[in-house]
Amino acid sequence: MTSLSLAEELVLLSYDDSGTATVASPELDYAVAGAVLCDLAVGGQISIDTDGRVQAGDDPSSGYAPGSDPGRKLLDRVRTRILAEPGRATRDWVVDLSHGVVDEVLNGLVVSGVLRRERDRVLWVLPRTKFAPPDGGEPPAETETRRRLAAAERGAGPVGPRTAALACLLNALDVPDVGAAPPLDAQHRPPAVLGPAAWPIAATTDVVAGYRATVARSVFTATDVATGS
Repeated sequence: MTSLSLAEELVLLSYDDSGTATVASPELDYAVAGAVLCDLAVGGQISIDTDGRVQAGDDPSSGYAPGSDPGRKLLDRVRTRILAEPGRATRDWVVDLSHGVVDEVLNGLVVSGVLRRERDRVLWVLPRTKFAPPDGGEPPAETETRRRLAAAERGAGPVGPRTAALACLLNALDVPDVGAAPPLDAQHRPPAVLGPAAWPIAATTDVVAGYRATVARSVFTATDVATGS
């Protein structure tokens, strides 16, 4: 298959070899939506102004050219949506695009033969769908992605904006054992390194942090109610 999109790489790294997600929704959904925006921004298919407002780029064939590959179809469709709704904030797009995006990426990876869909039951009762490598081992595409991240961690050559963006998204999600050191995060990667991906990374990090803060407040409130505090 052709090279993977950032969204596809992020999803692969967020699932273990048994086909089970290591990151819960909606955090993974937000990050994958951010990865789509990063890919479009780095490829020149969208532009983001100094206020974080998103516009479709002038050249739809720049970066990732339209094609039949599932990852490209997703990028093409999102760019078309942005073209029809110019000027929306990057953060709004992260939230909007998060709905169903992980399922779409997983389905595309199945179509491309990178993963296979398996259905079983938890405790012989609850239905579950897993997305595992066809041969039970790590997909070659994922191995290559891990190699690229490990090289960035070692400082083996310059770090491109796509690799820096992927590392930032993984660290925002706390995905374990991906070969990306903590310094490869949004705070330590200035806009000069992230390039056009800086706005989507900042927006995604903000959305994920906001969701976690909301969950934490809910837990504290429930605990206070339960204890009569």
